[in-house]
Amino acid sequence: MKGEKMQYKTHLVVTYAAALPMLASSDSLTIGNLAVLGIGALFPDIDHPGSFIGKRLPIVSDGMRKLFGHRGIVHSLAGAVFFTAVFRFLSVTFDWPIDWATWFLMGFFAHLVEDSFSKYGIAWLQPLYNKNIQFGLKRVYYTTGRGSEWAIFIIASAILVYQIVQTDLFAQLTFPLPEIQNVLNQIKNTYFI
Repeated sequence: MKGEKMQYKTHLVVTYAAALPMLASSDSLTIGNLAVLGIGALFPDIDHPGSFIGKRLPIVSDGMRKLFGHRGIVHSLAGAVFFTAVFRFLSVTFDWPIDWATWFLMGFFAHLVEDSFSKYGIAWLQPLYNKNIQFGLKRVYYTTGRGSEWAIFIIASAILVYQIVQTDLFAQLTFPLPEIQNVLNQIKNTYFI
């Protein structure tokens, strides 16, 4: 069905697998940056009331769907720029770390790239050009909820677990509560050493 959405868990795993090396190598590996990256990775699907974020913001999601449709302007470069500008404005207003806007944009952009490999792709240049672009040239694509998406999820999960172990993620992240840090260290020592 045209306009299908990749499952939220696949968006998160693929985005984190792609971004974790960038976060680690730029000394940006913080809980805040990880959270904002995840929000950015899920945000474009706000135009679909059945999405993870749409279910949590139903009034906003329903309004976006009625105005733009699923994979409308929210799934475009214009949408990425607009919503990142809004996020940056909120960052300045509420004195959030300024690099959160960058990681929000990275997550948003990753979502668009991931959806570009769906069977129908997305219209990157809306509202100027409404033709969908499919990065796999209509030969390489996934279908939502099918074996191809599950394969992507499993491969990205394996890559992400490998990266977590290689970057020693649990040692690099600091947690607000020592108890959480202790539990995560126990998990790391039990399963990853």
